[in-house]
Amino acid sequence: MAFLTVGKEPPKKKQRLYILDIEMPNGMRLTKIGKASGNSSKERMLQINGSIFDKYRCTAKISIKRDREVDAEYVFKFENTLHKFFANYKYNSKTKWDGVTECFCVPIEDVVQAYELVIEGVEPDFVYQMPSTKETEDKLPF
Repeated sequence: MAFLTVGKEPPKKKQRLYILDIEMPNGMRLTKIGKASGNSSKERMLQINGSIFDKYRCTAKISIKRDREVDAEYVFKFENTLHKFFANYKYNSKTKWDGVTECFCVPIEDVVQAYELVIEGVEPDFVYQMPSTKETEDKLPF
């Protein structure tokens, strides 16, 4: 016999929204923005590094910069917002490995800042532009 509990909402499903800082074997730095349906973004990080090993026969240096549990109903929206925000700097690789389609060539600090704002509910109405180095170029002595 089953009983119903009246007045109680079922627990909300959770997923993890994470940012990975990836240093590839050749020294290139990438930032991955993703979601993990498991209990840990660590598991996802290990899957990605395993895939990189399968393709290149060496591993990347990966660190988790942000990892938060988010209501499942919002995690896709947050991830999608961040992907759109950094769309102009999406990494396009000839070699496909697990997670490569969610990697970007942007400074990790900028991604962390955008992540925190999106989690707080801020939705950008523009697309990210890499800070210009024109000021330093203009100051060259020749």
